Amino acid sequence: MQTGCPEKNTVPECIEYFREQDPGALCCSVRAGGEWLSYSREQFWDYVCRYASLFARNLSEPTLVLFIKKLDIHLLAAYIGAMKAGHLPAQISPPTAKVSESEYRRRIDHIREITGFGALFIDVQEQARYSEVTQAKVFSPQMLPELPGADRGFPSQDALVQFSSGSTGLQKGVVLSHRGIIAHMQSYAAALLIGPSDAVVSWLPLYHDMGLIACYLMPLMCGAPFYQMDPFDWITQPDIMLAVIEEKKPTLCFLPNFAYHLLVNKGRAHDLSSIRMWINCSEPARLSSHELFTGKYRSVRPETMTVCYALAENTFAVTQTLPWHGNSKRLDAAGALLSCGKPLPGVEVAVFDSEDTGAGEIGVHSPSLFNNFLDGTRPLRDGFYLTGDLGFVDEHGELFITGRKKDLIIVCGKNIFPQDVEFAASAVGGIYPGRVVAFGIWNEEMGTQDLFVLAERQDGNAPTPLKIAIQKAIMDEVGIVPKRVEILEHMSLVKTSSGKISRSRNKAIYESKGFTLL
Repeated sequence: MQTGCPEKNTVPECIEYFREQDPGALCCSVRAGGEWLSYSREQFWDYVCRYASLFARNLSEPTLVLFIKKLDIHLLAAYIGAMKAGHLPAQISPPTAKVSESEYRRRIDHIREITGFGALFIDVQEQARYSEVTQAKVFSPQMLPELPGADRGFPSQDALVQFSSGSTGLQKGVVLSHRGIIAHMQSYAAALLIGPSDAVVSWLPLYHDMGLIACYLMPLMCGAPFYQMDPFDWITQPDIMLAVIEEKKPTLCFLPNFAYHLLVNKGRAHDLSSIRMWINCSEPARLSSHELFTGKYRSVRPETMTVCYALAENTFAVTQTLPWHGNSKRLDAAGALLSCGKPLPGVEVAVFDSEDTGAGEIGVHSPSLFNNFLDGTRPLRDGFYLTGDLGFVDEHGELFITGRKKDLIIVCGKNIFPQDVEFAASAVGGIYPGRVVAFGIWNEEMGTQDLFVLAERQDGNAPTPLKIAIQKAIMDEVGIVPKRVEILEHMSLVKTSSGKISRSRNKAIYESKGFTLL
C-alpha cells in the first residue's frame, strides 16, 4: 500500500506528485462563509502556483511570511505557495472576540520580536489593524495574479515555522525542514496505514501542529482528500462536522480530549461508522472521555478510539496507539492513564531524571526533530530534545504521560497536575469544558503553593453552586480542596494561538486583578 509520494526533496513536490497522478481527484472541501466548497487537485495546485508567483515577484530574498487569516482556499493555497517560492510560512490565529485588542497586540509584538517577519498574509479588511507593522510587506487574496508566472523560487532546506504551544509561557518558533517533514509523513502515514480510500475531517486550525501537520499537510502529501471547517464555526456548531462524517464518509479524525465532551454535550445522533481511527492528541487522553463518547455515539467502535503523543518540535507525532494492536491502560499514582502507544519507526523515546516510580522527563530523538528554534538554538541532551512532559515507558515499550514538568503544582508536598484539576472542573455541569485553568500561587506564610482555579460559566449559572460543585469535583479527583475557585464569564480566559489555555498568562492577569470575578 502506498502511504506517501515517492522520493521527493520538498513538501510542494510531494503535493505536486499527486496532482500529476490524478488532476481531477478531490483535493479538499473547505467550509468558508457558511458553505462547503470543493477543489480538485488541479484547482488547488493552480492556486498554489499563482501564489508562489505573487511571493516570488514581490519578495527579493527569502522571507518569513506570517499568515494571520481566516480559513478559506486562499489561506490553504498561499501557505504552500510561499513554501514553493522558497519562503518560510508561519501561521498564528487571527483576531477574535475571545482575545482583547491589548492581548492580541502583545502577542503580535512577541511574534515580531522572535521572528522578524518580513511579510504578512491577511484578509484585506484587517489591513488597518497591522498598519504599524511598517517593515513588513502585506499580501492578501485581492493581489492574486490571474496566471502563474515564471517559477523562480529560492532553494531552501527549511520548509516552515510552527509555534510551540506556549501554554507555560510565550511561544517559541520551531523551524522544520523539508527533509524532516517528509520523513515524518512517511513514518506516520505508514503507521496509520493511510491509503487511497482514506480521507481526513478536521476543524483544527493551521496554527495548531495537529491541524497543520496531521490534518492538512499529511493528506496533501499522501494524496488523501480532507474536509476542513473553521474552528470558530465548529465550536458553536460542532454538529456540522458530524453531519459531514455521516454524508462524506471520511476515515480519520484528530481531536483534543475536550472535544469529545463537547460533542457529547452538543452533538446530535449521526452515523459515524466510517471513521476507522479517532485520534486523541494534544491534551492528556482520558478513558472516561472515550467511554462517554462511545456511549453516546453507538456507531463508534471502542477499538477505533486511539491516542497520539505529539509535539511541534518533532514535526508532530512521537507515538501512536493502533486499533489492530489494542490500547493499553493502567492505574498509576497519577490516576487512570491511557497509553500513548509505542514510538513511530525511527523515533526514540527516553526518560530523563526518573524517580523511583520510573517516571521522569520525556526526551525525543528522531529524523523529524526540528532544525532549530528561530533564535538559532537547538537545545538537546545526549541528542534528545527534552519535552517538559513527565511520564514513563512500560515494559511493553508503551509511553504513558503523567503531567507537565513546568506546570506542576506542589501543595504541602503533594504533586498536583493542573490537567487533572482542569479536567475535573470542566466536567461540572454549568462550566464550559476546556475553559478552565488551574495554577499555584506561593503562600509565604504556609511555605507552600495554594491551588487556584478559574472557570467560565455557561448560560448565567449562579456562581456559588458552581464553586461548591467544582471544589467537590477537584477534591474527588486529586484529594485537595482549592484555596480559591473563581467563576468568570465565557470568553474571559486567555488562550495561546494553538488554542490551549495559557496557565502563566491567566495567572498573571489574575494576580494583577485583570479579571472580572463573579
